[in-house]
Amino acid sequence: MSELIFVTTDNCELCKKAQNKIKFLKPFYEIREVDVQEDLKEYLIRVPVLLKNNKVIEEGIFSRLRVLKNLFF
Repeated sequence: MSELIFVTTDNCELCKKAQNKIKFLKPFYEIREVDVQEDLKEYLIRVPVLLKNNKVIEEGIFSRLRVLKNLFF
């Protein structure tokens, strides 16, 4: 199963909304949450961020359509 990395931080409303928008991917991907304060600090001002193979799939205000587009095209 492929892995996606969801970069998040505490008390982030955008992160909570983004998490709800990507949960449909759980049957297809392992989604690992990473706190930006502990790792991947280069994304500090860009959270939430979804990564696959170190490529940014989506960031900021997530769109399910853009997530799918960037994952598969």
